[in-house]
Amino acid sequence: MSLAYLHLLTNHLPILGVMFAVLLLVFAVINKQQNTTFSAYLIMLVAGIGGIIAYFTGEAAEESVEHLPGISEKIIHLHEEMAENVLLLIFLLTASSVLGIWAHVSGSRYAKKFETYMLVLGIICFVLFAFTGYLGGHIRHGN
Repeated sequence: MSLAYLHLLTNHLPILGVMFAVLLLVFAVINKQQNTTFSAYLIMLVAGIGGIIAYFTGEAAEESVEHLPGISEKIIHLHEEMAENVLLLIFLLTASSVLGIWAHVSGSRYAKKFETYMLVLGIICFVLFAFTGYLGGHIRHGN
């Protein structure tokens, strides 16, 4: 399996994973279900790891398509710049997910406040990850 193929396999994980995790976290907060909160944090952790893999395989994906006809260097550059901008958020989401799991398991008094933080972070991440994916989709699928 090439790194370019790995990029294609993992690039949807941060977008869809965070979207599902945020929806699950909203459900957990409304229904006061701690096990569901834990599941949402796990999904965010997996989404963050997927985002890290997608980021670090992006260069190989670029190299495999940049010579093909109809591929816009401008769109590749925009996608790459956006990915660089959200990399810090990917790391923050991943680390925060680990902290959320720890807060949940340890019964921390900050666990409820952390739910709110994770909800806000998740929404921000989803929007920015989705826009990054939108730009990436235009590399092969756009005009």
